[in-house]
Amino acid sequence: MATVEVVTTRPPRTRAVPLLAEPDLGHYPGFRSFLSTTFGLDEDPLGAPGLLAVDGRVYELVFVGRSGRPFPSGVEVNALVEGLEPLDEQAADTDLWAILRWLVAGVGGEWTDDALSTTGRIYRIPAAGERP
Repeated sequence: MATVEVVTTRPPRTRAVPLLAEPDLGHYPGFRSFLSTTFGLDEDPLGAPGLLAVDGRVYELVFVGRSGRPFPSGVEVNALVEGLEPLDEQAADTDLWAILRWLVAGVGGEWTDDALSTTGRIYRIPAAGERP
């Protein structure tokens, strides 16, 4: 199982490759709260993106604000790829699924890993079949 951890240093000489965008966290207030607490967004909403490491690969979470909505109103997940190297799409998909599992575990409540896995199997997401 992939290990997801919050990190504070962006690797040098990397570029951001977009993987996932959730434009409206308003549907999921638990997710907004978890992200705000985890990345200190209440204290510093204009700070650097959040960084997560998954088995040595680093991803940034860019928090999006919209007028009249609580911050963050959305989040974008980017893979940080070294130099001009190609994105390892299979690793990125697997890591993104690990990040979603980390997020669901952090939010808890009605959000469960089993429900996430079932959703992934319905949509035939290959990484959803990889159980911890």
